[in-house]
Amino acid sequence: MKRWPLKIKVGVYSAALTLLTLLVGSSALMGFIRLRLLNEVDSELRENAAELVRDLVNFRGAPVNPRHALSEKFVPVDLRDHYLMILGPEEQVLFHSPNLKGQDISGSPGFRTIDVRGQACRAGSFREPSYSIHVAVSLAEMEFFMRDVMVGLLTTLPLVGLMVFAGGLWMGKKAVSPVSALTAAAESISVENLTERLPMPEAEDEIARLTVVLNDAFARLSASYEAATRFSADASHQLKTPVAVLRAGLESLRDGGHLDGAGRLEVETLLKQVRRLTGLIQDLLLLARTDARRLRLESQPFDLSELAVSALDDLETLAYGRLHVEHEIETGLTVCADRRHLAIIVQNLVENAAKYTPEGGQVRLTVKREGNQARFSVANTGPALPEEDRVGIFERFRRGSKVGENQSGHGLGLNIALALAMAHGGDLALVRSDGEWNEFALTLPLVA
Repeated sequence: MKRWPLKIKVGVYSAALTLLTLLVGSSALMGFIRLRLLNEVDSELRENAAELVRDLVNFRGAPVNPRHALSEKFVPVDLRDHYLMILGPEEQVLFHSPNLKGQDISGSPGFRTIDVRGQACRAGSFREPSYSIHVAVSLAEMEFFMRDVMVGLLTTLPLVGLMVFAGGLWMGKKAVSPVSALTAAAESISVENLTERLPMPEAEDEIARLTVVLNDAFARLSASYEAATRFSADASHQLKTPVAVLRAGLESLRDGGHLDGAGRLEVETLLKQVRRLTGLIQDLLLLARTDARRLRLESQPFDLSELAVSALDDLETLAYGRLHVEHEIETGLTVCADRRHLAIIVQNLVENAAKYTPEGGQVRLTVKREGNQARFSVANTGPALPEEDRVGIFERFRRGSKVGENQSGHGLGLNIALALAMAHGGDLALVRSDGEWNEFALTLPLVA
């Protein structure tokens, strides 16, 4: 039930609570009805006993001696279908109704439930000056009535539960509809439209308060995101000049002819690090422009196969003598894109495939049409990526758990490639990692 929608939970809980309440109430009602019916039976038995005594005392031809046996003619007609025992002053049996078959139903004064010949009966005992009256009546009719009431209640409960569930479902739907609207509105807010806010509901209730809190949180997040984006762009831009000066100075020092072999080697090492820093700054600038939605694309139609052929040349150069390269390039796939930025995506996929394919492995480059899209994929043989790497493989500064420290890269390549793909209206995804092949696919809309 944890994964059920809230409106379903409201319906189920409402129905369950109602049914439980009805069951408890029905049990109490059945007990009350049973007690009421038994009181009516007791009253009837008391009246019957009193009538019998009056007849024995006042009836014409009534026995003069209360110690003599009585015949059935002294028993009122209403009592002849009951179980009856009449005892004298010394507790001698004066009358024993034939339907008792000799069973003794006498007892202390009062009412009780007894078993008469395997049947539940209500019995009452009454002491008079001359006689003791013990009378019992079958409870079968009352039990039949109680069973009918119980069957009626049990038959009605499912229908009541169904109606309450439907009502609870409707009320739950009405109750969560503002939350659903807020959820839909919140899902539409992304880095592309951080200025959007949730619509305020008309009622000033808890939902309105939640909306205010969420809008305040979105405003703070938007301000923080914009500040971070500006800082990243400004810092990267400000770093370009000193790094360029540093690189030029190191190159001049290297080419000046004033260093010995060890000095030149040290300068080359420094230049290598400066080049890596230059690449990182360029990547950060590109991401900053993308985040700030200031990336300018100079899109124009061109055949994607042209870019694929160029990428294939680079791949064969990177894999020369170490990997086997396969390709399948379909021509005539015209896309409208910024060739320079699209080349960054392709270059990233090609370099990653060549970098992470084991010695003697295979790399396959494929370009083909899929419906109204062009699909550019690069696949390489190798072990499957760990599950934790697949989940966050496109995150910034996220490098694979099995990537060695000596391998180049900053964990930005795939994130930049994904951002550029989405800027072109396409997508980039890891489509396969099964222990045989690892495949990344870039999809772009074709020009109609």
